[in-house]
Amino acid sequence: MNITKKILRQKLILGTVIGVCTGISIGFILKTFTSQPWSKRDIMYLKFPGELFMRLINCLILPLVTSSIVSATCNLKKSGHIGTMALYYYMTTTFLGIILSVTLVQTIKPGDLLKNENIVSQNTTKSFITLDTILDLFRNLMPENIVNACLFQYQTVLEKPKNETVPIDEWKIDHTNVAGTNVLGLVFFSLILGLAIGDIDARGEPLINFFRSLSDAMMKIMSWAIMLVPMSALFLICAKILEIEDFNGVIKRLGIYILTVFSGLLIQGLLLLPLLYFICTRQSPYNIITKLGPAFVTAFGTSSSTATVPVTISCLEHIGIPSKISRFIVPIGATINMDGIALYESVGAIFIIQLHGLQFSLFKIIIICITCTVSCIGAAGLPSGGYVMLIMVLNSVGVPVEDVSLIIAIDWFVDRFRTTLNIVADALGAGIIAHYYKKNKQYFIPEEIELYTSS
Repeated sequence: MNITKKILRQKLILGTVIGVCTGISIGFILKTFTSQPWSKRDIMYLKFPGELFMRLINCLILPLVTSSIVSATCNLKKSGHIGTMALYYYMTTTFLGIILSVTLVQTIKPGDLLKNENIVSQNTTKSFITLDTILDLFRNLMPENIVNACLFQYQTVLEKPKNETVPIDEWKIDHTNVAGTNVLGLVFFSLILGLAIGDIDARGEPLINFFRSLSDAMMKIMSWAIMLVPMSALFLICAKILEIEDFNGVIKRLGIYILTVFSGLLIQGLLLLPLLYFICTRQSPYNIITKLGPAFVTAFGTSSSTATVPVTISCLEHIGIPSKISRFIVPIGATINMDGIALYESVGAIFIIQLHGLQFSLFKIIIICITCTVSCIGAAGLPSGGYVMLIMVLNSVGVPVEDVSLIIAIDWFVDRFRTTLNIVADALGAGIIAHYYKKNKQYFIPEEIELYTSS
């Protein structure tokens, strides 16, 4: 049975790699050798198979995340301080990401290098206040209607008065429900529900069994869906390449920015996070990273943290991480651990600020990076979810947002690598927590102890 699973896993990796490479090749061939530009309707037809796959993944987000977290937290009080350790870990990685972002953009200054080119708009806008963005985070954390949280997110809106001289903090305050699942609120509710079920002892057993069965069923459906990754990646990537009108021009203009972002992702993923793992465990982190191949190719093919959840859990359990740790850390990590998006947003925000020649103090730049990171916590692990939050952050500090279109042009590409960084962070976090509980056998069920120690 294990041999069969291993063969299927290798076939999936190979198939996804082939699908990605084929999609890139076909995209460039069609873009180069077709006489007329592809219309939006033609691209829509080409992207349709991949769109169906992403709709399936989005459909499974709600039951997958909620059932996994509830079932994992039912015995959280009995299984030690797993949640507390996860919080400390993600706070540490976030802190490292902020320091790295500020260091890179202040050292390389990618926006200053492009400032003289005619790509900077002169209009300025400010329709958000930074504090409102942070308060909305807490409002979404505690939704007033759990059913509404499945469909919408809360967002504060400031109505501009006719008298344009009125300060922004005196504008009329209103709010709107933005379409999109409030994953942050659902995660918080699931955590509370799981703790409550675990606290009522035997009376909660029926609910525990229900959510565990639902979690297993969702994992099974997701594993079936993941088999469609190679074909969907082919169509999605091919269509994305055709959507970009001047691919070479974008690369030439944004080369330094892309270099800065990739430098941050590589340093965070291959140096800082592994160093943190080594300091905590005195073991090689690359023993875990090198065994995450299926999760990496899924991340690159779909650019969705949520789509990689079952694959990442499978990889970690194959390594020997106890299932109650992996099934708690990975779904939460797909929601609140956004190292990749936070780093991308921070670098992107300061890049646009430098493009406009704006002089911000180091303290204000750090505040902007923190705001970017906080805003990412509530963002669902969906493709290209970062630039929407970036627009909100730039608006909140009064920076023109028109040039975000420059970043959006290559967002589809960078998104795949920052999703990979999120997977590395989740996997190493699960490894650190498992290490600290390895010698405390009372925290593990017997079969998990045997699996972990034998690895």
